[in-house]
Amino acid sequence: MPDSPTINAEPSIERQSTGRRTEDARRDYLARLLSQMPEAIVCFDREWRITFANAEAHRVSRIKPVHLNGKSHWELFPEMVGTQLERTYRAVMQSGVPAHIEYFCKPYDVWLDTHVFPMEDGIAVYFRDITDRKGAELLRDAASNQLMQVLEATTDAVASVDRSGKFTFLNRRARELLAVKGDLIGKNLFEEFPADLEQGGYLYHFNRAMYEGIPGDFEDYYPAPLNMWLSIQVRPSTDGVVIFFRNITERRRAYHELQFQQELLNTVQQTARVATWDIDIATGKATYGPGSYPVFGHPLAELPDLNSFTKIVLPEYVPIIDRLIKTTVATGEMIVVDCPMRAADGSIIWIESRGHAVQVDGVSTRLRGLSIDITDRKHNEDALITSEARYRILADLNPQAIWMGTPDGRITYANQGLLDYLGFTPEDFEGERWLKGFHPDDRASVIEQWSHSVATGLDYDLEARMIRARDGRARWWWIRAQPVRDDHGNILHWLGVNIDIDDRKTFAEMLQQRQEETERQRAELETIYETAPVGLALFDPVEFRYLRVNTRQAETIGLPKDQIIGRRITEIAPLKGLPELFQQVAAGHPVRNHLLEGELSTRPGEHRSWNVSYSPIYDANGHVEAIAAVVLEITNQRKAEAALMQSEKLAAVGRLASSISHEINNPLEAITNLLYLIATSDTLPADVADYVATAQSELSRVCQIATQTLRFHRQAVRASDVTPAELVDAVINLYQGRLANSGITVEATYETDSTLHCFENDIRQVLNNLIANAIDAMRPSGGRLIIRAHDATDHPTDRKGVRITIADTGHGMSPAVRARIFEPFFTTKDLNGTGLGLWISTGIVNRHQGRLTLRSTEHPIHHGTIFSLFLPYEETPEA
Repeated sequence: MPDSPTINAEPSIERQSTGRRTEDARRDYLARLLSQMPEAIVCFDREWRITFANAEAHRVSRIKPVHLNGKSHWELFPEMVGTQLERTYRAVMQSGVPAHIEYFCKPYDVWLDTHVFPMEDGIAVYFRDITDRKGAELLRDAASNQLMQVLEATTDAVASVDRSGKFTFLNRRARELLAVKGDLIGKNLFEEFPADLEQGGYLYHFNRAMYEGIPGDFEDYYPAPLNMWLSIQVRPSTDGVVIFFRNITERRRAYHELQFQQELLNTVQQTARVATWDIDIATGKATYGPGSYPVFGHPLAELPDLNSFTKIVLPEYVPIIDRLIKTTVATGEMIVVDCPMRAADGSIIWIESRGHAVQVDGVSTRLRGLSIDITDRKHNEDALITSEARYRILADLNPQAIWMGTPDGRITYANQGLLDYLGFTPEDFEGERWLKGFHPDDRASVIEQWSHSVATGLDYDLEARMIRARDGRARWWWIRAQPVRDDHGNILHWLGVNIDIDDRKTFAEMLQQRQEETERQRAELETIYETAPVGLALFDPVEFRYLRVNTRQAETIGLPKDQIIGRRITEIAPLKGLPELFQQVAAGHPVRNHLLEGELSTRPGEHRSWNVSYSPIYDANGHVEAIAAVVLEITNQRKAEAALMQSEKLAAVGRLASSISHEINNPLEAITNLLYLIATSDTLPADVADYVATAQSELSRVCQIATQTLRFHRQAVRASDVTPAELVDAVINLYQGRLANSGITVEATYETDSTLHCFENDIRQVLNNLIANAIDAMRPSGGRLIIRAHDATDHPTDRKGVRITIADTGHGMSPAVRARIFEPFFTTKDLNGTGLGLWISTGIVNRHQGRLTLRSTEHPIHHGTIFSLFLPYEETPEA
């Protein structure tokens, strides 16, 4: 028998040794397996010593065997201290929550993809080299940014439209040209710009590019709200079309002005009997400008080239013309020649021709100039005077206002049309009396510009108002003048023409004013729409998709506007009966003040209520083109009504409890006196005396409960001084029975005897809410209710006071619950709570100039909630 322990011990030692060898073998096998993994693995203990590193970790992080179980990681790699990597490691070590980070390791010039996991004795780090992938991402982002910069920098407007017609991209220039429509991303091109899309080239080219892959180029005018000519290129793309466009309104206006000038030139040529020509030097082919007058005595069609022209010139002048042509071809200088020609009727006419050679890259290619008939001038001076009189008559008959001036700026001639308009005689143009014909506000600019042109020889060009004599009305005129120079460049005289532009200018100004007024009204309506305190929305009448929402409606839904537009109402608000309501409105029957209840898909678990009104919007043909919605959320109103009813019930119960507590005080006092007499009786047996003492103790507790109940329901009219212990103990006494039955232990510590000047019943109500919530959080499993009171300083305000903390070991609160815990009507107790306790408590604390904060965690081990109530010493609370 004495040997039995020795015999039994040997197998036990052998089994332990075998177990250790097996465990060591497993560890060696696991270490070899981890060492062969392609990812780097490093383990740290809680002192930050490296306890394991596989081969890849040794390679990437330069870890050596001597580093294992030696100095801490931060001593080995001090460059890591203070980095995001250190903060991540420490956070996992402290919280036990895994983390992931992509980190650029500057000392080794590599990007690492790192996963950090908690272990029982520290943390494990898995990481791999992702430098190549990050480099590719940077190159991709750089290329994308470069393309975006090019599109933003180009002067052309660029927009992309998907196959549903919605804008997916607009560059800076496109946003500027289309700014009147606001943010267009996600909006439909044909809905935002419906006018004239089915006319001109718009729809035709868009459809060909979109569905046939055929690019298109066209120019067209788009009316309000753009009011501009556009040059448009439509190019097919993978997802739809890309549109390149630019504003060519000014170019078109210049084109029309050019047409006007050309027509004016044609009129002048016909009136002045001038022919303009262009001759190709290589072929001798001649072309004549539009409106050219046949001054050569033959139809221009009979003079198609230079050879046919020389045939009608008198022979002795042909060498002169050839010599002058050679001169201008060689030098490019202006040539002037007067020569006689034989007309078709056999008569001799004199023609003056002026022209020069046009050079391209230093080579003369064409002759350009004009010819006029100077037969009369050549015949005699009288004929010249007669010709001048004829031209004056033509000028007088011209509907435009034509005038002439001397080189020094004196007005010497005005045609009859200008005289009649101003009510002037030729003498009225002497000196500067002609300025009386202009509006007083324009006279300074007119004379200033005219003086500048006379001094510099530059063209005279301005817009000014001239007063019409017959009614005294001032109308806008476009006034232009050019100097006529001799061969030496000296000004012979000024020729001017005035064009009435009043109707055009007035219309443009009126159009601008109307546009500005329309924009102002639109901005006002937009502001009202966006700032309305009720939700407003617009839906299409077919699929009931959101076309527009205001800010209030987006807040109600809980999504940004761009994530709401285009989605069906039933997708966001799957409420019973809602599709039938919209079908009713789409049929032309409005809905007024209808109550809807349910949950939104964006906020599941929240039962909400709305008062809604839906109205159809009709187009010009009487068809429903949209549905307007007005939504007023009344969730809080209904909750408030329910809470008010509950509060009334609680108030009634409180008053009943207070009444009962008051009424039972008299019998309690009698029973107390009787027990006292019994206890002081000399004939009372010893065993009965113990029962009487117990009865007195329990009766004392009943009296205390009744007294505390009365104090809870009395409304103080002024603040009083009370200690933290008196405040807390009164509340704990009310919950003694509930605490005992819940398995909850109370640890109350008061480190201060300071008094607070407060409405003690209100503060007790706050403490009652906090302690009741703590008890509910620990039921039914039980736990610890820890209450501390001590002198403290509120650091944000630097005020002195008392801090009371109520901590529990309950399940804790999630971040989402913590974010809303002080909101009215928010509760986690379903039907057992009103959601008003902490909201009311916050108001009470604020009236006492205090502060109520909380911390909470759902950690698997260290879970619970701590409420901190700070009350200042010296602040006087609001009644």
